[in-house]
Amino acid sequence: MTDQATELRFKPQELLLALGGALILDTYEDPLPTRVFLDVLGSVGVSADATRSVLTRLTERGLLTRHQDGRVASYGLTETSRRVLREGRRRVRTPDPFHQASSDWTLLSFSLPESQRDVRSRLRSRLTWAGFGCLRDGLWIAPGRVDLDSIIAVGADVGGLSIDGFVAAPAAGTDVARFVRRAWDLDALRWEHEEFLRRWDRPLPRGEDPLALFTLLGAHWIRLLRSDPVLPERHLGEDWPGRRSAAVYGTVVTALEARAQAAFADLVRDARARR
Repeated sequence: MTDQATELRFKPQELLLALGGALILDTYEDPLPTRVFLDVLGSVGVSADATRSVLTRLTERGLLTRHQDGRVASYGLTETSRRVLREGRRRVRTPDPFHQASSDWTLLSFSLPESQRDVRSRLRSRLTWAGFGCLRDGLWIAPGRVDLDSIIAVGADVGGLSIDGFVAAPAAGTDVARFVRRAWDLDALRWEHEEFLRRWDRPLPRGEDPLALFTLLGAHWIRLLRSDPVLPERHLGEDWPGRRSAAVYGTVVTALEARAQAAFADLVRDARARR
């Protein structure tokens, strides 16, 4: 791979989730041979051991099913992973993902026993994906009106979890810009956009594997979406790069998607033929 691909560094799980949402969900209902995942992640620099390890972890978490046919292992999506990927895909495919139309804010407070660290981690991850920033310990805020159902569902079966959420508008005289800067690191967020643009707002390298590039693009885009809470533009400055990031992503997807789909179909067909 060229520098455009090899300089990108993503966890195997990020790459698998990007692959699942873009090319597997609603297209391949049957489990796919392990070889498919080894080949795709191998093309972007992930070792076979690391790929097998993340497949095992996702299976243990209920996001993949594992099937054995002789010496060939295959992995398929579960209902849980399909729901998560569909939720993510809606945001991935939004034409203007960084535009905030609402003037409201969603506030959320939660308390959770310290012993539930795994649930706390998953809850914080879901809050970040939903656009929340932390004002202070246990008090989170997000721009717009956020559907809290999926967040509450993270800890539905956990004893001792308390979540309260409500929609509010700033009172007159409130320095909204101040709490925006407290809840989010705008300099770091700008850097995330500029890094995305630096890597993708240039001609695609000739002769490179479109499937590998498409997988990297998807993982990078999801990382950017996860980082950006979609704040009102008046708090970000006129030169905020969000719209440019969205335009670049759309251009690169158009250039790669059909070729990546064809390459993935060939890979699946060849892997199944080897059984």
